[in-house]
Amino acid sequence: MFKEIFRENSLQNYGVNLLQIRKIIFINIFLILFSTAGLYAQNYDIDYYGVVSKEIDTNMAKMTSDLYYTQLSEINNFNITDKRTDFLSSAAPDNSTFSDNKLSFFTTIEKDKNSDSWITTYHVIDKFNNEEHTKQKKYDSFYKILMESKNILKETIKNLIENDVSPDPLQKPSVKNDSFPGESVQLTSTESLSGTWTGEENINKIVILRGGRGFVIFKNGASMNVTVTLSEENPSDIIIIQNGRANASFYPELPRNMALKAALDASPIRWILKLTDSNTLTGNKETLLPETDGDSYKIGLLKVKWEKIN
Repeated sequence: MFKEIFRENSLQNYGVNLLQIRKIIFINIFLILFSTAGLYAQNYDIDYYGVVSKEIDTNMAKMTSDLYYTQLSEINNFNITDKRTDFLSSAAPDNSTFSDNKLSFFTTIEKDKNSDSWITTYHVIDKFNNEEHTKQKKYDSFYKILMESKNILKETIKNLIENDVSPDPLQKPSVKNDSFPGESVQLTSTESLSGTWTGEENINKIVILRGGRGFVIFKNGASMNVTVTLSEENPSDIIIIQNGRANASFYPELPRNMALKAALDASPIRWILKLTDSNTLTGNKETLLPETDGDSYKIGLLKVKWEKIN
C-alpha cells in the first residue's frame, strides 16, 4: 500500500516537474524567437516633412501634422527626423532637400470634388534609388483621418517602403505622368480596371468591362462605346479609344453647330491614362476643342482624372 502511495506521489511530482520544464522550454523558445525577430527587423531612417494641403486651415494642419509625427515616432524600427519648416504647405517639399541616405515622407490632403469625403495620399520618396511610392485613401470625414490608428499608418508606410503590391495594388516606380506628377502602376492586363469610373465635368460615368470593352455616358445623354488596351511601348499607359461613329454630343466643349460639323469626319476621341493607385486614373484626353477665336476647332488635350466608384 505504501509503495502504491509513494509511486502515485512520485508520478504526481514528476507530472508537476514536467509541466514546469515544458513551461520553461516554451518561454525560452519564445524569447529566442522574439529576440531573433528584433535582431533581424529592418530599421528605416525617415525624414518627416509634414502635411501638404490647400484646403485645410493652419490649426487643423498643425493637429494632423503633429498626430502623424507622434504616431511615426512611436513605431518600432522607424527612426524619424522632423524636417518640417511649417505645419502647413500648399506645395510638395522640394526634392533637392531630401537626403540620399534616408527615406522622405509627407502626406497630401485634399477634398473630394464629388462628395464630402477627404482624400489623403501618403508619399514615400527614396531619393537614392530615384523612386517615389504613393498610396491614396479616402475618408468619409476629416475626423476619420485623425482617428487612423498607428498600426494602419505603420503598415501603409512599410508596404510602400517595401513596394509590396499585395493585397492592395500599390504604386511601383515608373515613368512620370506629365499631367499629374506621381507614380503609376504597371498592369499586365486591363481586367483590374473593370468597374464604374467618374471624374470629367461633362461625363456622367465611364463603365469598363472585362475583355477590353466599355462605354462612356455623357451628361447630355449620349453614349459612346470604347475599347481599352495597354500600350505596347509602355505598359503603364492605358489607351481608351472611341469605338464607332462620332456623334456631335461627344464634343460638349464645342458649340452645337460646330460639333455637328466636326462629327462628320472627326478622328476617334482617345484617352491616354495611367493608374496612379487602384482607384485613380490620370492623364490626357485627346478630343476636339474650340480655337481661341471661337469660330473654329482643333484637336487638343484635356487633363483628366477618373476615380473608381465601384
